[in-house]
Amino acid sequence: MKKIFGALAAALVLGASPVAGAAVVNFDNPSLIEIDNDSGRAVYREAGFRLDGDAAGFLTIDGLGSAFTGALVLLDGSTVSLMANNGSLFSFSSLAAGALDPLGGASLSITGIFGDSSQRNLMLALGELGAFTPSMWTGLSELRFAASGDLVIDDIGVDAADVPEPGSIAMLLLGMGMLAGVRRRAVRKAS
Repeated sequence: MKKIFGALAAALVLGASPVAGAAVVNFDNPSLIEIDNDSGRAVYREAGFRLDGDAAGFLTIDGLGSAFTGALVLLDGSTVSLMANNGSLFSFSSLAAGALDPLGGASLSITGIFGDSSQRNLMLALGELGAFTPSMWTGLSELRFAASGDLVIDDIGVDAADVPEPGSIAMLLLGMGMLAGVRRRAVRKAS
């Protein structure tokens, strides 16, 4: 019996190999911005995603955002793009956003570019920082954020688990095969 439980545990561990999954880009590590001085472009990487834009148009700042641990400040007229580091498709489900100066107001234009090159747009009028949960967009290759007024973006909910990676499926099958082998051996011994 102990062997069967041990094999089951091994199968579960092997089957639960890392699959790209739900993540929140929360901008809690501002030192992750890479700036290319020659091109003037900046890249921020977190949770398997990268945010790319004009270096003069965005920055991450500690002490802002939903939990006051860090957020992205997108300056008026700037656009940044969010993509998966490995170029895979992903889903977008939520974010927190607000005007940097809540009394001044701002708006955020969100454009989703899908794997088939189709696009979908969403415009948010912003005041105080608040959470937004639009309908889930799946199959995105890129998500663009464009600012009208200075604004704060935090906690972008993304999910790269639309399709399991081939390595994860192979590990799951290997784990199931090990479990079947142990079970077969236990049945032979019992006969």
